[in-house]
Amino acid sequence: MKSSAKRYRLILLAGLIANSTPPAFASEQLESVMVTGSYTPVQSGSLSSSHTVLTADFFRATNMRSVADALRTVPGLLIEASGGQGGLTAVSIRGGEANFTLVLVDGVEVNDPTNTRGGSFDFSNLDIASVERIEIVRGPESAVYGSDAMAGVINVITRGPTEQHQQRVKAEWGDDDFERYSIGATGTLGEFGYSAQFAQWDSGEPTEGSERENDEANLGLHWSPSNAHDLQLNYRYLDGNSKTFPEQSGGAKFAVSRKLDHTDYTDETFGASWGWRILPDWDSELSASRFDHDEDYRSPGISPFSEVPPQQSQTHFTRDQYRWVNSITVLEAVHVATGADYRNEEGDSVGELDFGFATLPTDFSLDRSSSGVFLDIHSRVLPALLLQAIVRYDDPDDFSSQTTLKLGGEYNLTSLMSVSANWGEAFKLPSFFALGHGLVGNPDLVPETAESWDVGVRFSSADKFSLETAYFSNVYKDLIDFDSELFINVNRRQVDTSGVELQLNWMPTTSLNILGHATYTAIDVKDEGAPLLGRPDWTAGATALWQISANWHAALDYQWTGEQYASSRYTGSTVIETLDDFNQLDMSLAWQILDWAAVEVAFDNVLDEDFQTAVGFPSPGRSVRLALTLSN
Repeated sequence: MKSSAKRYRLILLAGLIANSTPPAFASEQLESVMVTGSYTPVQSGSLSSSHTVLTADFFRATNMRSVADALRTVPGLLIEASGGQGGLTAVSIRGGEANFTLVLVDGVEVNDPTNTRGGSFDFSNLDIASVERIEIVRGPESAVYGSDAMAGVINVITRGPTEQHQQRVKAEWGDDDFERYSIGATGTLGEFGYSAQFAQWDSGEPTEGSERENDEANLGLHWSPSNAHDLQLNYRYLDGNSKTFPEQSGGAKFAVSRKLDHTDYTDETFGASWGWRILPDWDSELSASRFDHDEDYRSPGISPFSEVPPQQSQTHFTRDQYRWVNSITVLEAVHVATGADYRNEEGDSVGELDFGFATLPTDFSLDRSSSGVFLDIHSRVLPALLLQAIVRYDDPDDFSSQTTLKLGGEYNLTSLMSVSANWGEAFKLPSFFALGHGLVGNPDLVPETAESWDVGVRFSSADKFSLETAYFSNVYKDLIDFDSELFINVNRRQVDTSGVELQLNWMPTTSLNILGHATYTAIDVKDEGAPLLGRPDWTAGATALWQISANWHAALDYQWTGEQYASSRYTGSTVIETLDDFNQLDMSLAWQILDWAAVEVAFDNVLDEDFQTAVGFPSPGRSVRLALTLSN
């Protein structure tokens, strides 16, 4: 890939549960259509699951640096960062492992089971400049997606066609050689809708030894030849490279060796769907998707100790999925979706560990397929009562069949208050790395499983105020872990997580919107004394969005993260440390100079807080970004 050219304790608590989160200055979005968490698109008010929606209006109003920064504003989500943009950025939901989070891009699953993290997704590989909307559903979703959606789903949706032609160019520059450029066009020509977005991003080096560069293209085509037929095509290409100090090496502060990990990667996703309205009350959709990932990874290990030796690997992974969904309105208030799907995955890795006196291969090559059938029923039984039930049967290769169930409901006690409850099951097939790695792989592993429930209350007053709270509980069993004595991956852990999520959305005036959130998560690792890493008990934050005048708007975003455990090996042995809690305050100011031109300035980490999210990996200090946007 070509390089780019040379570039604060808060008492306001609040948060979320069972329903959607209204984005900035857009309370009407409460009734937006959700495409995540069910087999067919539904109104947000017809989904009982705990969910949040972040829209392009929120992204533009806050001018955040990354997708991960935007996700920090969502209750229940924990962001695990390994220091700087060059390191891994993973997202866990309600205390689950990061690889229990299923990630979709435009509906296409993009978790990679060949990686050492059991298939967790690196959110550093998403450029916020290309994102139109993010839908987050918390809780087990195997009844909808099959394997992998153990703790929840994050669906990142890129910009799609618009009714009128629109074009947008944005250039952004910042301290430490940060640069981002994007250009896009969307519109409709007769029966055809189109979208094309191109972005280039260079993180610069805000912290020593941590850099990332990405080039990205997103293309979409929508064809509606008649009222009965609808065809959609989406394609995404990502080409990037990153470098960082090895994980647990002590980073820029403590690493004995200054040698860095280097990773080159490409992603391609393709999605196609054909919708056919057979009858007024019967819609049928056929869809197909492919995810293709290539990665070349080279690590110097943690020197001068041999516990983590130098290593390298070249991996290739593909996932093909096909789904047929029939959506039928049986009665006016009863909606049924049923159908079948098929998934095929293939993963190959060629690699080695270099112990100096010997080189050991870590190669593996695996493939598997799985077929599933499902039934989804949701009904507004009474005007005040919503009920939903989903059952799914999966038959994966080389593993026992899995039947998962999800039940949910919401009841409006009054016009201002509602209560909800959800219960569900989930499973996750072992990753290809856990099964097949040449040294630690174990082909006898069994699927990890989950059983979860939540209950919540929501209060809202017109469109100016809403307060939501939920209690959740999860039981994860047969979790895959590395046994250092047997030197192999094994099923052994049971982890119970529970907690409370809160969220506030308040518009005291038409020009001021205040959003707040807080989450408490208790994690209990059964029969083991070791804590789980990277998961603080408390997180909280608030975002204030102010429309100063017709041409000026400002944003102030504050996030607090409590103490958390982290491990390192830079001393030659594994040591678990407690990282201090920290505050992060970001600001942005935008001026609409002309109808077609705007200037934005953003101040990241305004308080210049010195904190760590991994031992020895310092946070970026105070920095400034300046952006120019031209659009019609």
